[in-house]
Amino acid sequence: MNTDLTTPVTLSERKKVVAIVGGHSHNTSEEAMGLAERVGRLAAESGLVVATGGFDGIMEAALRGAKKAGGTTMAVLKGNDKSSANRYADICIATSLDLAFMHVLVWTADVIIAFEGNYGTLTEIALALETRRPLVMVGSHRHLDTTGIPSDSFLHLPDMSGVNQTRLVSYFKRYAIL
Repeated sequence: MNTDLTTPVTLSERKKVVAIVGGHSHNTSEEAMGLAERVGRLAAESGLVVATGGFDGIMEAALRGAKKAGGTTMAVLKGNDKSSANRYADICIATSLDLAFMHVLVWTADVIIAFEGNYGTLTEIALALETRRPLVMVGSHRHLDTTGIPSDSFLHLPDMSGVNQTRLVSYFKRYAIL
C-alpha cells in the first residue's frame, strides 16, 4: 500500500469492493441472512470493502458480518437520508436516485454476491450480468434459473459448505484482489 501521501494512489492500490445484494427481512429467509453474514465476514477477512443497499435483511446481515471481522462497510442508499442506513454502515452514500441506486451499487463493485430476494435483487443480478461484472449467486432465487446464464464470470454456490467457502474466497482473489 502506498504510504507516501504526495504520490497518487494507483488503481491496483485502491480498496476493492464487493456488493452483497438480496432481500429485505420480510422477503428472505433466516438461513439466507445467516449465509449473508458469513459471506460478509469472509469478504472483510479477504480485505474487501462490503457494500449493500444499506437496509435490513440480507443487507444488514452482510454488513454485520463484515463489521464483526473488522472490515469497512458501505451503504449505497436509494434516498437522501443517511440515517436510513442500518447501524453497521461505516460509509453512507445518499444517492437520491430511488431504484436507480442499484446502478451505482453494481458499478461501484468489483464483485457482486447475490442472495434470495425479490424483483429488486433480480434487477441487481441482471445489471451485474448485463455489465459483465463478476457475480456469485449463493443459494437460489425464486425468479431466476441459473442454469442458462452464459456469463464466464458467473458462479453459483447452492450453499456455503466448507468447499464452497473456499471457492468463494478463490473467486474473490481471482476477480477482486489483484
